[in-house]
Amino acid sequence: MQKVSSGRGHQRLLQLARSQLGHEFDSKTSTIAPDNTSQVQNGDFNQRHQRLAQRSGAPLADDINLKAPTLAQRADRRERMHKERQQSNLEKIMSLALDYCPEYVADMEVDPDWFQQYCDLVLNISNQTMQQLWAKILAGEIGQPGSFSLKTLFLLQRMSFKEALALQKAASLTCRVRLQDSGHIYFGYVRKPSIWQILTGRSKAVLNLSQFGLTFPQILSLIDLNLLHQIEIESGELIPEQNLQLQYHQHHLSCKARHSGVVLQYYKFTPVGVELLPLLNSQANPAYLQALKQLFSPVLDFSDSTAGIAGPKPPL
Repeated sequence: MQKVSSGRGHQRLLQLARSQLGHEFDSKTSTIAPDNTSQVQNGDFNQRHQRLAQRSGAPLADDINLKAPTLAQRADRRERMHKERQQSNLEKIMSLALDYCPEYVADMEVDPDWFQQYCDLVLNISNQTMQQLWAKILAGEIGQPGSFSLKTLFLLQRMSFKEALALQKAASLTCRVRLQDSGHIYFGYVRKPSIWQILTGRSKAVLNLSQFGLTFPQILSLIDLNLLHQIEIESGELIPEQNLQLQYHQHHLSCKARHSGVVLQYYKFTPVGVELLPLLNSQANPAYLQALKQLFSPVLDFSDSTAGIAGPKPPL
């Protein structure tokens, strides 16, 4: 078992920030001071113009075209403002990460190459919600180095806020098979041909996930981002009377197949999606849970318990 140290999360983050920022990290500095250089320059020129006009007796006409900043000066100002904004984003995210740093951290240090890539990727992240997500990633990596791959960072960097909301919605509908890390979004079942099918005329059933906030276009976008697998997954054929342990947020579901030949259908998160799931502040959807039980009731027996069950990792 890997050793952990207590109370070193903040200290480790401050050391990392110092190495990247070049000064003692202070969250109060993570703001962009207004750039009024050109205003000062123009103001100085205006004052000089007024004094010269007074000496020469020329009229102080407002319609005289005063000297504007040159193209090069405007480009320099824009570049400076851009760099200040990037610096502000970086420092704001590190400041937020302080709030999420765990009390216990692994003795292993954060990979400096990983941290350098991380800092480069967050420079243009200005949306507050996305900044919080990036801050949680940094705090999680400090607590347990190796938790987030560079592949995950590059994917998150190109994810829009709208796509992040879709991922959060998907997380709210996610179940886990007990003792497994992968997340499943169950939406249907099929049953192989049998006498039961002939008598009932029912061999499959599907749940419309859009009624719970996850639309098909959102599912396609998550597939395109490599957060969900490209194809719908089918479980192995369930063995009658064999327990299937599912974890849906704080709900522990113990299921048994009523008949042979039952196969459950679901969307499955990729390893990258699994890395991001613990970071999302998603809540259980009671309507989805109820609909899921009703959907599977012809083929599964359910028992539901929330006491004494260790659920998925809580958000950082």
